[in-house]
Amino acid sequence: MVNPDRRLFIQNTIAGMTLGVGDTLLNRVNGLSRLALAQSIKNIPGYAESGPLIVVFQRGAADGLAILSPLNDPDFNAARPPEMSFSKTSSSGKIESSGTDFFWHPQAGHLAQLFESKKLLAWQAVGIKNETRSHFEAQEMVERGASSLAQLTDRLGWMARESRKKNLSDAEQSFVHLYGGSNNLPRALQGVPGVLSVRDLQSGIAIPNGDAGLRAILTLSQAESTHPSARFIDDQMKSISTINELLPKGKGNKTLPYSTAGKTSYLNNDPSVGLRSLAQLLELKIPIRYAWIDQLGWDTHENQPGRIHSLIQNLGHGLTAFAEDMQARKQPYTLVIMTEFGRRLRSNRSNGTDHGHGSLAMVMGSRIPGGQVLGRWPGLSSVSLDRQVDLAVTTDYLEVLRQSMSWHAS
Repeated sequence: MVNPDRRLFIQNTIAGMTLGVGDTLLNRVNGLSRLALAQSIKNIPGYAESGPLIVVFQRGAADGLAILSPLNDPDFNAARPPEMSFSKTSSSGKIESSGTDFFWHPQAGHLAQLFESKKLLAWQAVGIKNETRSHFEAQEMVERGASSLAQLTDRLGWMARESRKKNLSDAEQSFVHLYGGSNNLPRALQGVPGVLSVRDLQSGIAIPNGDAGLRAILTLSQAESTHPSARFIDDQMKSISTINELLPKGKGNKTLPYSTAGKTSYLNNDPSVGLRSLAQLLELKIPIRYAWIDQLGWDTHENQPGRIHSLIQNLGHGLTAFAEDMQARKQPYTLVIMTEFGRRLRSNRSNGTDHGHGSLAMVMGSRIPGGQVLGRWPGLSSVSLDRQVDLAVTTDYLEVLRQSMSWHAS
């Protein structure tokens, strides 16, 4: 006879786990050390030699016009007051592309250096072709890999869909191969097993009540082995146990902080924390194929100058730390920096910018043709603007992803 309480527990457990281990099931008590059920990582086949494909997502709609600005454009200067712009002399560097001069924001020094060293490329006027200015709709489209919510044919995130196309073996599917660098599971990763979403691995991965809590969960999943969620829970717990076993330990079996192989240290802010955790997994040879890492805070309706300074600085610092770390470890990867949509050309009365259309995307990695600006710049004259207020989209974000995947596979 089926025990309804046990079944309900299994259902609630799987619901919690799909939200991300840091958000629900695994964020309360440290544990999972010295467990005998951990699989040997050597038995997990199929690690992609090209390394992971990563998205750093500027959640909230990043103002690409502020990151890489056309300071010689009279339409740009007329639309933005001095406090919403910066001087050419304070810029981190200039790029000439198709007859237009673009200047890096003063806080984008790391981005400029990555560009100059041909580790990074810029892609202007990128976005969704859909005209929505809704965060919810735009983020759903981007994370589902769609041009319209009406065209969705499944419930998968696009990274989960790409993973399913790989025809992975049972061992590969059951072990962690998709990583989310936040405590909430990104929509892009939802729909397949083998997902781990936890922002910070510096202290390992925790579950309620430690070893005893793990044993209770496994016992219940085994008792209800016919439940569709039972195998997933069992595989997920074993994956987490394996990762915790592999993390270096110090006195008292305490997990040691990650040490980068690069010259630039990771900071304790986003996206550095998620990138550092991904680097930890890669150093352990966890077969991560896709990763999604959020950087929050880009919805700058007011006081944009001060807010965007730190956002740009943190973004560039995190990317530099990761690039140096991966290069030192000879770890291949491809990383796309993107947002759901851009912001208005004209500033508002609160020294901010409202929801717009086109924005700036960037691609970084070991196989990309860095040091160049891609995409067609549409200009900022009133006849060139979308709805006469926003930077027009000349490259669909899906084309950026397709091209990035092509470089990644080369």
